[in-house]
Amino acid sequence: MAFDIRDPRILRLIIGIILLGALIFSYFNFFASPVNLEIAEREQTLETKELELRGLQSRTSDDLAMMGQRIEMYTQELEELDRFLPRQYSQEDVLQMLTDYAGASGLQIVSLVPMEPRTEVNINVYDWQLTMTGRFHRLGVFFDQLTQQPMMSSITNLQVHQLKAAEGKFDNIETTFTFSAYIQP
Repeated sequence: MAFDIRDPRILRLIIGIILLGALIFSYFNFFASPVNLEIAEREQTLETKELELRGLQSRTSDDLAMMGQRIEMYTQELEELDRFLPRQYSQEDVLQMLTDYAGASGLQIVSLVPMEPRTEVNINVYDWQLTMTGRFHRLGVFFDQLTQQPMMSSITNLQVHQLKAAEGKFDNIETTFTFSAYIQP
């Protein structure tokens, strides 16, 4: 079979191939090029946004780490302050502490009376009226033990009376005072 270029079927095939090539050429050069440019621009924008996101994530994790350190520091400070001015407190624990310290210092508690709680400048105050007997220097030991406690406390209305020598108690005393413990409201 001979190949004749004048054959209308071959001419249609050649013209079809040329038109198809022109269509493909015009599609990629005229119709698809703006889409390709927009895709390239959006890819570049996406890469820029991903870089910004990574930067923000690293700064956020740095900020979170710094905030975590600050929270830990403030928590430790609060725990230190809570030792001195606790947020809650057990009246039985303070009563036990007072009786233990009195016994350890050689004093006898004659009376230990809890008083009504009161508020002073946004701080709750719990008071106990104590009357004790014993030797004078033992009272100093008792007060020293109280100062070793981590809670805020005070001694007020201190009255010390020497017991009569006729009773055979030359350096014995009787003391009355108010012990106060301070608590955060």
